[in-house]
Amino acid sequence: MRVVRDLHALERGRPVVMTIGAFDGVHRGHQFLIRQVVNRARDIDCDSLVLTFDPRPQVVLRPGSLQLTDATEKARIIAADGPATTAILPFTRELSQVPPGQFLVSVLDHVNLAEIWIGADFAFGHNREGNVDFLIRNGQSGGFAVHVVHRQGPSSTPISSTAIRELVAAGDVRHAATLLGHFLRITGPVVQGFGRGRELGFPTANVAYADTQQLPGTGIYAAYAHEGDRRLPAAVSVGFNPTFGGDRVVVEAYVLDFEGDLANRAIGIDFVGRVRDERKFDRVDDLVAQMREDVVAVREILAEVEEPGELIL
Repeated sequence: MRVVRDLHALERGRPVVMTIGAFDGVHRGHQFLIRQVVNRARDIDCDSLVLTFDPRPQVVLRPGSLQLTDATEKARIIAADGPATTAILPFTRELSQVPPGQFLVSVLDHVNLAEIWIGADFAFGHNREGNVDFLIRNGQSGGFAVHVVHRQGPSSTPISSTAIRELVAAGDVRHAATLLGHFLRITGPVVQGFGRGRELGFPTANVAYADTQQLPGTGIYAAYAHEGDRRLPAAVSVGFNPTFGGDRVVVEAYVLDFEGDLANRAIGIDFVGRVRDERKFDRVDDLVAQMREDVVAVREILAEVEEPGELIL
């Protein structure tokens, strides 16, 4: 899959079947839509294109909003569904002011659009005026077909990025993974911490995360740590370190069965299940005893939890 960050990197050539959306989290509903595009493009001998944005628009338009996936993570997940190209456009306040007609023209200048597949609630451009009806009208005059795919979900419960962000914020990463179709992953470089974990016999990797990243609620989690091609079990703390009077949320991973130095390396943390709430301990010895119990609980959770399986959509 080719990834581009600018429409000018696209060239009008073969006809294209495209989908467009914020795709925060690239959840099962998004994956279903992308697969429809890839399969349809293959059936009618076209190229497939996913057009999305980073950050998601609300992060720019509503300060304080968070997102599940950044550009790198979004591209990684989308690639699994096999589109020929993914365009991840930087979303800015200036872009939000562009009228939908003008934005559509800029897309058509670079994409030989045969079909566009969108969700039923999709809208783009200034004041979200570029809705389904807008695309259908322009498709009739512009020579491209519009296919509307209604929100997907198990049974009668639709899947939405908003609902998943709420689950993650509440610490329910297991349910979130079911709806995502993959574990929530947070990536970042390992930065220097206070070194307390090493002193206590549990050396941790302090993962620097983007300030727009939706974190799981404070607590202890069973997780997998990804470093290069390796996936290792890990006990992860998301919280303030109340025993030591911390004043900001940190993400610290104790990677089990690992000997080495992760400093300055980029790692990813897949959150699998919640172990317990964050607690303040009166004695450090009590904290160490609890950490030993946490490691046992992490191993048990990882041994029983399967990879997010298929849902019938």
